[in-house]
Amino acid sequence: MACIKIDKNLQKSQELADFFSFLFLENRLKIPKLGIFKILLAKGRPGLDSEVTAVSVISRFPEIGIPTGPLVNGHPNVMESYTRAMIEEIYDSIQGEMRVDSAVDAGMLVNSTGGNSGGPVVSVGANPLPHSAVGIAS
Repeated sequence: MACIKIDKNLQKSQELADFFSFLFLENRLKIPKLGIFKILLAKGRPGLDSEVTAVSVISRFPEIGIPTGPLVNGHPNVMESYTRAMIEEIYDSIQGEMRVDSAVDAGMLVNSTGGNSGGPVVSVGANPLPHSAVGIAS
């Protein structure tokens, strides 16, 4: 038996869970969808680079009060090493394990050209069913 009796008025765990659930679901940042043109331009992106991201994160350490560079008495800065290792692992996971799935709507117009021994061949049609595609994150 407990030394202090449980007060039923203080049992608010479900209310707190509902409140935090509301905050997580309703206070989300809405990221705008990219248009076709921006998606096509994405081929010009340089790709993910863990070193560039690590340097960017480490450069923001002073904003939150974390020292940068060697520490007192020349000790190495463990936070910088930790940040580099963590970002490298995240990027390795993204590049090695992530899968990008996409689907093409049914009814998309298809134009094709080609050739054979009889000469050039041109065809126009539409795909009757949705189809999937797989890409590689880089």
